[in-house]
Amino acid sequence: MSDVQHNAMGPVQPANDEAKAIFHEIKQQVLDRLHHQDHVHGLHETDKLKHITSFKLVEFAVEEVAYGHNYFGKINLGDEKFIHVR
Repeated sequence: MSDVQHNAMGPVQPANDEAKAIFHEIKQQVLDRLHHQDHVHGLHETDKLKHITSFKLVEFAVEEVAYGHNYFGKINLGDEKFIHVR
């Protein structure tokens, strides 16, 4: 478990081409979960979005873990709506 002394999270950075490509690979999985195919979290705020007009990575951070890397991203869905994706 990470804490202040043992945290491998890198700094939050503006989106770059490499990070955009990584988040583009998981775009459909993210959209599926937003459209209620993820019944675990019960997130229904996206009901207010008639159409997702954008899927643009704004900023991201990378955490180094034992088995590779975790990527954390802030995604702009349009209409001033943002989500955080891991």
